[in-house]
Amino acid sequence: MRNKSKMIPLVCLAALTAVLSTGCAKKQTYAEMSSDIADSFPIQAEPVENPQLTNSGGPSAIVHTTAGDITILLYPKQAPKAVENFIGLAKEGYYDGSLFYYAKRGELTQGGKPGDQEADERSLWGEAFEDETDNGLYHFKGAVAMAGDGGYTSNSNLSQFYLLVKEEIPEDDRIIPANCYMNDLMKLRLKDLEALGREKELSEEEIKTFEDDLNAEIKAIATDGVPEEYEDKYVSVAARYGQVGGAWGLDYKHTVFGQIVEGLNVAEAITQVKVSAEDRKPKKDVVIESVEIIE
Repeated sequence: MRNKSKMIPLVCLAALTAVLSTGCAKKQTYAEMSSDIADSFPIQAEPVENPQLTNSGGPSAIVHTTAGDITILLYPKQAPKAVENFIGLAKEGYYDGSLFYYAKRGELTQGGKPGDQEADERSLWGEAFEDETDNGLYHFKGAVAMAGDGGYTSNSNLSQFYLLVKEEIPEDDRIIPANCYMNDLMKLRLKDLEALGREKELSEEEIKTFEDDLNAEIKAIATDGVPEEYEDKYVSVAARYGQVGGAWGLDYKHTVFGQIVEGLNVAEAITQVKVSAEDRKPKKDVVIESVEIIE
């Protein structure tokens, strides 16, 4: 321990000597001096367990990138439109040469714009297609989902997708069941509204009453909790989030259509590259070279 305490002034002296020897050299910021993980690309992909609670039986896609390979298990039964779109565009070579243009450390990276810089973004059918959000797939760590228009606009899916690496663990066991129940409640009440609307034309007052009643039911979840008859339905989902973490706040908003089963370490590394402060675009391009579909 005595030797350790003497190291500090020696290191400081060495640093002072280095500064003096460089004269009036330009001062570097910490960001400039620190290394970029992109300099170590490509890296070897590592296998990882699939946390999804639903079996796939579907094809896989190997996304060959300059950072390394990422293998995604696809779920055609749970997200048929999203999977058909992804496979179709991949086979066309649509993604070849495109960039992961957004990276948020420890959370996600987004890509999927056309590789042809002159081309407009599109789906396999040209137009945006519908969400498939309530499909038994969740935003566990390693989930692959449609980005839509980047916000929460419904049915705005074209070609962009994101790789989720966030592993936040719920601090409260009630969070996941409450989120799932709120989604079920909203679906049930919207069906009621649609049925009522088929019977007669609803007045603004009736619609306002419906909205107020629904908001009251949602607020009651915080105080009364999830009804007993629904609790068992969400046990496995809550338990899995407690094990592997994820981003449950994105559930029911974006379509999960795949899960990374090899190369999650590659996806995590992409989120750790140096990015521009303005738009989180990687300073060194991370390119999707090709997407190989394994039927």
